[in-house]
Amino acid sequence: MDGNFVNHQSVVSEIINKDFFYPETFAFSKLSPLLIRFLNQLKKSGKSVNTISAYRNDLSLFCEFLIEKQISPDNYSYPAQENWLHFLKENGRHSQSSMRRAQMSVRTFIHFLVSEKIITSSPFLDIKSPKQPAPALLTVTHEKYLSLCRTLKQLALNKDEKAIRDWTLVLILGDCGLKASEASNLTWGDVWPELEEPTTEDSIAGCLKVTGNNERLVPYNLEVSRALNMLRETREQMNLPTSLESKLFFGYLNVSRKTRTNFLHRHGIKFVIYEVCTEILGIPYNSESLRNHAILRWLAKGMDNEKVASLAGYSSLNSLERFLNSKERKKTSTRKVKSKQKD
Repeated sequence: MDGNFVNHQSVVSEIINKDFFYPETFAFSKLSPLLIRFLNQLKKSGKSVNTISAYRNDLSLFCEFLIEKQISPDNYSYPAQENWLHFLKENGRHSQSSMRRAQMSVRTFIHFLVSEKIITSSPFLDIKSPKQPAPALLTVTHEKYLSLCRTLKQLALNKDEKAIRDWTLVLILGDCGLKASEASNLTWGDVWPELEEPTTEDSIAGCLKVTGNNERLVPYNLEVSRALNMLRETREQMNLPTSLESKLFFGYLNVSRKTRTNFLHRHGIKFVIYEVCTEILGIPYNSESLRNHAILRWLAKGMDNEKVASLAGYSSLNSLERFLNSKERKKTSTRKVKSKQKD
């Protein structure tokens, strides 16, 4: 009896030690398959290609760190986090924004490991996540925008081919709220005119089909329609294609404008806007400033937030927060109210 009891006791002790005191170590060999599963999950949730690429870069580095230091994600305590930050710097990550993003990528990945029951918990999840400071809202004032458009339009009416292109581009960004990358990908097949003639300057004259991660239709007014027609005529006079597959905006390879390109990529568009705003306004506004101007104007006109988010290509209303709190919007709204009171 005693012998049986002793044997039984030793078996129980062995089970307790195995299950509670000596848990199975994290399988580092599974890190690569787990990372691939995580990235596939991001893809299924609708994350953009650039976002997935950023996660892949951050987490590939994180997996290297775990293997090199033999640290399990469920034992990722404060000293390990300090080592991770040093590891990032050793691998060329020096900016605060890059390191913050890497920390957030790790946090999201660890949440995934817990949800998939790969690990039970991690000390890292008990720590408050680092907050990315809100970026400053870059925007051109409405008065400056109108001045820019008036100057370019006058030059365009004098048949300056560069001014015609620049005027159209400024309107596409500042009135239709497109990104530089979206504007660079516009083709003539994406320009959809209305069947009926617009009755006023502000009435919808057509819409742009914007493709990409947030495909949408963006309406444009009569002024944009005029600019687009002039741009098409200019391309034909320059012997540049205007087929449905052809891009809208042409470029130049030299100052004399004798060597032309059929289209401008997004960096070329950014340079054009920077150059034009510096030359005409004396202020180096960029393409984002013009896009933000369009979004602020939509909000100032009282357009529904969901509609504004849709036109801007945002997947979440959270992206509008910095616009809703913008001083520039408040100035515009105040001006609008006062003008109504005078009427």
